Amino acid sequence: MCAAAHRSGYRRAVSDTWTPVLPLEDLAENRARKVPLGGAMVMLYRTGDRIFAIGNRCTHQGAPLDRGVVRVGGSEATVTCPAHGSVFRLPDGSVARSPATEPVPAYDVRVTDGTIELKPRS
Repeated sequence: MCAAAHRSGYRRAVSDTWTPVLPLEDLAENRARKVPLGGAMVMLYRTGDRIFAIGNRCTHQGAPLDRGVVRVGGSEATVTCPAHGSVFRLPDGSVARSPATEPVPAYDVRVTDGTIELKPRS
């Protein structure tokens, strides 16, 4: 953990460590899966040698993104919210199409000894 200065002068802990979330063999190719990380749910998606990790709740009205349609092709990888059609980019969680206006959190991903590990992006 590292510490970040808070406006009131005290320091709060900010995670800079990797957290194991799932054995790599348990993440099927081309299929979204949600995993817990801290108090949040994260959507994982594996295609080829790439694994994407973003927050699992749409920022528009909270629908689960792991139930949405994922499209990977060309230079873009996205997930479409199953409720109202917002589209989020898998590499960084940014909004590609409204009605959502706020991005979902994105996570750095690595595989260590066959285990997928995540770390929140700063």
